[in-house]
Amino acid sequence: MIRTALAFLLILILSLGSAGAATAPVVKDLDFDGGSERALLLSPDQPKATVVLFPGGDGVIKLGSDGSIGAPTNFLVRSRIHWVERGYAVLIPDAPAGPSLMGRRISEHYAAAVAALVSFAKQTIPAPVWLVGTSQGTNAVVSGASRLSHGEIAGIILTSPITEPGKGKDLKETVFDADLPAINVPVLIVSHSDDSCAMTPPGDQAKLTAAFTGSPFAKAILVSGGKPAVSAPCEAEAPHGFYGVEVDTIKHMVSFIAAH
Repeated sequence: MIRTALAFLLILILSLGSAGAATAPVVKDLDFDGGSERALLLSPDQPKATVVLFPGGDGVIKLGSDGSIGAPTNFLVRSRIHWVERGYAVLIPDAPAGPSLMGRRISEHYAAAVAALVSFAKQTIPAPVWLVGTSQGTNAVVSGASRLSHGEIAGIILTSPITEPGKGKDLKETVFDADLPAINVPVLIVSHSDDSCAMTPPGDQAKLTAAFTGSPFAKAILVSGGKPAVSAPCEAEAPHGFYGVEVDTIKHMVSFIAAH
């Protein structure tokens, strides 16, 4: 366990050579109404903002008390250091103990978990907070943002958003199930032009952008390129998960944040 923690710290420090000094990783168990969740905080000195990154799938990343991540392949999880390199603090939650998050992210219960993450971020780092989700994690973002409409967050970013229900009974939830008109912060929607996941068709971008009627600025962009897929269409190592084009995708997101 000690060797794992030391190896993690060494990788983090080496990855931040161009970004300046970084604070030590922090693992925090956060309580919220009806549950608790573990989260990992990575931060450079004087971060420009904090991005709360919501993974897809069932949300389980197997976050250890030493900061190690047992399930690291998700797009946002495997790309976390690229944010820190660009001067942004990163807060990544593991799924709370209990039933799977699949089909439950729009609930008021999980919205309380999102609010607890935002509260911790604001108490820990004096910087704006952005919610960033990918795939099933976008359901968590829109649900939380629709209830955080009093200046708690600065904006949201949805990557490969779930706009169409899947076939399984726990895959029926989509971003349209949230109160999208209540979201009153800037919104960026990012899709991969070659995403062939039936639940996240890039062609739904215009319909989704138009749904954010309360946002001061909603924009959608397409990225392309990357490596050949080595996973199923709706999994992380495919265009759906921006496989091989992670850095360019994050550059687009960082530019949007900086402009708003």
